[in-house]
Amino acid sequence: MKHLIFTLTLVSVLGFFFVSGCIREPGEPGPEQSSRQIADQDLSLNQSSDSQASYYYLMARRYDSKNEADQTQKALEKAIEKDPESCFLQREYIICLQKQKKSGQAMALAQHLAEKYPDNVENLLLLARLKKGDEKDMTILLERILQLAPEDKETFLRLGKVYMDEGMTQKALNLFSRMASIFPDYYVAHFYLGETLRMADQPAAARESYLKTIELEPDLLEPRFRLVDVYKTLGEEKNKTEIIKNLKEILDAAPKDERALIELGLFYFDTNDFQNADDIFAELGREIWKNPDLVVDIAQILIPEHRYQDAVTVFSQVRNTVPGNANINFFMGMAYEGLKKPDKAIECYLKVTPDHSQYKKTILSIAFLYRDMNRTEEAIQFLEQHHRQSPADIDITSYLASFYQEENRYDIAVTMLQHALKETPKNTALLFKLGAVLDTAGQRQESIETMKTIIRLDPQHASALNYLGYTYAEMGIHLDQALELVQRALKIRPEDGYITDSLGWVYFKKQEYGKAVFYLEKAVELSDYETVIATHLADAYIKTGQHQKAVDMYKKALDNARPDQEKEIREIQEKLKNLENPGK
Repeated sequence: MKHLIFTLTLVSVLGFFFVSGCIREPGEPGPEQSSRQIADQDLSLNQSSDSQASYYYLMARRYDSKNEADQTQKALEKAIEKDPESCFLQREYIICLQKQKKSGQAMALAQHLAEKYPDNVENLLLLARLKKGDEKDMTILLERILQLAPEDKETFLRLGKVYMDEGMTQKALNLFSRMASIFPDYYVAHFYLGETLRMADQPAAARESYLKTIELEPDLLEPRFRLVDVYKTLGEEKNKTEIIKNLKEILDAAPKDERALIELGLFYFDTNDFQNADDIFAELGREIWKNPDLVVDIAQILIPEHRYQDAVTVFSQVRNTVPGNANINFFMGMAYEGLKKPDKAIECYLKVTPDHSQYKKTILSIAFLYRDMNRTEEAIQFLEQHHRQSPADIDITSYLASFYQEENRYDIAVTMLQHALKETPKNTALLFKLGAVLDTAGQRQESIETMKTIIRLDPQHASALNYLGYTYAEMGIHLDQALELVQRALKIRPEDGYITDSLGWVYFKKQEYGKAVFYLEKAVELSDYETVIATHLADAYIKTGQHQKAVDMYKKALDNARPDQEKEIREIQEKLKNLENPGK
């Protein structure tokens, strides 16, 4: 369908792409190169004075076609050895490394290549792709590329997308306005100009951009959906007709488009046109009867957008046509959770049958909903019932133990976990839960021995490595060993804020406060300023004489504190009092 082609076009232009193989086949260019450019580069390579570079490059392609990554890398290294000035070969080598998840090596080489040839657009584009997670550096690179290649569509779109993602609406608006004027017949430019105008709260101007997109590509469906949203925002009575007209035009082009059926049904329902709404929802129900998986598609349209009430409305209406559909009950439960209506959510979840793929999730969701309503005993009884039915289920056992742990009923939690471990003594998930419960119960040495057992069974168990290392740091013992344990954990999960915090805290305990601040600043970013981690950073700021930063960080820690963190809140308040009133 045409709207799928449109979506794929945007994905190919804007996505973070590396082709499935390290080496692109002829006629299969990556977005950073046109097929003409690749042909030219291959030709120059094959006609190189050093034919051995071409030989090894072709060997790399052959290995790559067989998914032999190590051999591909070695062949490319040989090719570069024979032709060290070939940017093309070096880019292929960098992509090969990235495919093998050797990101650090790939980044270093791409950085070197961009510095060596600062005006080579292809080199800069490759580096920009590798820096996708670093929006600041990527933006600088893309702006540089746009200076070098002022009519490069891909760079316009990538840079504009960065501006949009970072909330730099005016910059995005200026960029896409410029792009639409340079490429007046390029429908994607007008589409994204419309998107940016919507962000800038200029719905009338956005409408014109979407209309221009449709004028250039009449078969596209997505701009019509955007028009519907704009007309809703404009809110004038005459726009109701335009909303219905556009949704019907989508359905004329794609009669079974569930999104259009949903939006049209909801529009009729919200404007009290219940007869037409009933007709649309009945049609949607008939489609679900033919294809039950359509329920998942509907949920994916509404729930990720937090349109919980719309989800309840749609599923409540179509349920009349397809009674007993477990998926409908499951997703209605999710929607009611989003609406903070736990009783309604539980009512829906209880109707999900045991053969449903998400049945266990519904059990756990019901238990947590009971607990969140301060009905913890009901949660425990509910999980106990399912534990008796499935005593070997590790997840139910683990969560039930957690509930007992929260209620300070440690003996029951420990006994339950130990009993489960008799059946699976090497189950590291149960062992980890047991270690955590023992620690909370004040049996720290037993907890330490349990974590050591996990690490013996699985030396790559990052959570156990971190737990043991952090425990040593908190106790102020075995700090060198604690450092080694946490560093091992961080190597396995390098972007984990809690493990990064542990490393910073170990350095704090070792009185290496500069290093502590470095890692704790990274940890608060990764953990979105979690209270305990933010407190650690504030403590480190005090040790490095940065008192105002410490005050600000303690306040941020308080702002993010959960109601159940009463102990932490009191400690932070006392620290703030001492900082703000040092003489008292």
